[in-house]
Amino acid sequence: MIRTVAAALATLALQLSGVAPVFAQAGDPANPGNFSANPHPAMTWAYYNPNLHGFEAGQIVRYIEVSAQQVVLNVPVPVPDGVPSRTEQQWQTIPGYYVTETTTGFLYPERWTITQLNAGVYQWVRLPALFQRK
Repeated sequence: MIRTVAAALATLALQLSGVAPVFAQAGDPANPGNFSANPHPAMTWAYYNPNLHGFEAGQIVRYIEVSAQQVVLNVPVPVPDGVPSRTEQQWQTIPGYYVTETTTGFLYPERWTITQLNAGVYQWVRLPALFQRK
């Protein structure tokens, strides 16, 4: 009886103060479009990624910054027939990102890089999110 009265008084106090208790939600990983049940993908606790198939990320230890990288690309310059071919240097910046170190491994986000397809031919490529175990 006393516990019931105490619980009722605690509930009444919470209602009158405008503060509501917060209960953890499990989310809805089967439906990534359900934004009311799932956290935003940029949030640190949003570890569900259908490409990673439900790995256990563990607890976050720290964030490791991978700085933006300046790269020099030797790109051929179009020249008229009979003129010797030549190349020009182009500077490109590969954007930086943050790697999340957890107790079980490292979580790499989706990120951009440049790959060389052929001599003087480069292409921007989006690398998928990746979890690498320790």
